[in-house]
Amino acid sequence: MMPLTFGMDPVAGLSLLTGVYMGTMYGGRLTSILINTPGDAPAIVTAIEGYPMMQQGKGGLALGISAIASFIGGLFGLVVLVLFAPVIAEYAIFLGPPEYFMLMLLGLSMIIVLAGSDPIKALIATFFGILISTIGSDYVSGNARFVIMPELIDGVDFVAVIIGLYGIGEVLAGIEERVRLEMGKPRFRFSEFVPNRGELRQSALPILRGSTLGTMIGVLPGAGATIATFVSYITERKLSKTPERFGKGAIEGLASPEAANNAAVPGSLIPLLALGIPGSGGTAIMLGALVMFGLNPGPMLMIQSADIVWGTIAGLVIANFFLLLSNIMLIPIFVNALRIIQKHLSAIVLAFCLVGAFAINYGLFEIWVTAIFGIIGYMMKRADYPTGPFILALVLSPLAENYLRQSIMLGQGDWGIFFAKPLTMSFTTLVLMVMAFGVIKAPLMAFWRRRRG
Repeated sequence: MMPLTFGMDPVAGLSLLTGVYMGTMYGGRLTSILINTPGDAPAIVTAIEGYPMMQQGKGGLALGISAIASFIGGLFGLVVLVLFAPVIAEYAIFLGPPEYFMLMLLGLSMIIVLAGSDPIKALIATFFGILISTIGSDYVSGNARFVIMPELIDGVDFVAVIIGLYGIGEVLAGIEERVRLEMGKPRFRFSEFVPNRGELRQSALPILRGSTLGTMIGVLPGAGATIATFVSYITERKLSKTPERFGKGAIEGLASPEAANNAAVPGSLIPLLALGIPGSGGTAIMLGALVMFGLNPGPMLMIQSADIVWGTIAGLVIANFFLLLSNIMLIPIFVNALRIIQKHLSAIVLAFCLVGAFAINYGLFEIWVTAIFGIIGYMMKRADYPTGPFILALVLSPLAENYLRQSIMLGQGDWGIFFAKPLTMSFTTLVLMVMAFGVIKAPLMAFWRRRRG
């Protein structure tokens, strides 16, 4: 969308870009819930709970809850952006490579929670994700690793991987199992898509927790909405009294990540507008737009160009309200369209996956990557290997490696840098506690089952 902003007024151009940015967070959930194909990386967690609800005939309800959660999360993040941007950005700047490495390691250690009933399979999937993430040129030295063709210099494209893993993999499994969703006759009753009081009460606290986590994680440069959704989902699963419901259509597991997803957008704008540091890939493009409009990103931006900054924030508030309205109004169309076309759904999903893979770089290589990971996703589904740990490792491993190398160079080879500051020490202790819990989790659960038996 950036070329469309050429010649626009800065407020209008930046409002367009931030509106599209927020809109992608809303839109990514649609295909996640309806056909188990995440529209973007943060929507991966949405598919874990949203698609089972769709299979149970509650697709409209899942879309309604996710729309409301997204709206509240976005609004919460915007309030924090307006009221606390200078304060939060001031503290975020004190986090260095050691702190970020421990945060990434903490995220990887959370795979213990996503392991399910078979930790060994989760561990194998994790190491596979780490292996795939090492393909491409090294961050520091620039040396090529596992590059057997020129297209792999920049590594394996993450979007192509998730399109194949969740899109084509699901299509292949669906064809084999001859899945047909029993959704009844096409209807356009809004009562199906608006949650009742009990469902709203059930999702209220998860939405609040997801909004808080999404904003906090969004503020951290480089963290982004993907990590926010995984952390919020893991948190809800840990806090739940019935964790066995997760993965089978738990409302809390859908509402919290969706709130975190949208709350991370205003959160990632805080370091951009206050410090000139992009908090995500989307805000990196926004940084280029600020320069294009002749603005000076950094601490002086909110002083020298306050009218443009606050005008852009006002545009984002309007976009959030408009997206809620349009999503609620269009839910019947989305769900009933699926009811009508589900006989041809596999072919349609496959076509969208291949077109989406081609659109990444307008080349055939990404189509081959998508096809290969489609087969891998199908085999993982058949062998009951969890895809969550694989995706989490694929996202976090490059970041963890980068911050580890920076930390070691900063400490001149001294690993004591990870224990030098109270904040770093706190993160390190937290990681060790989570890992220790993973080691004793199985014996504790076995002991508890024997006591109850």
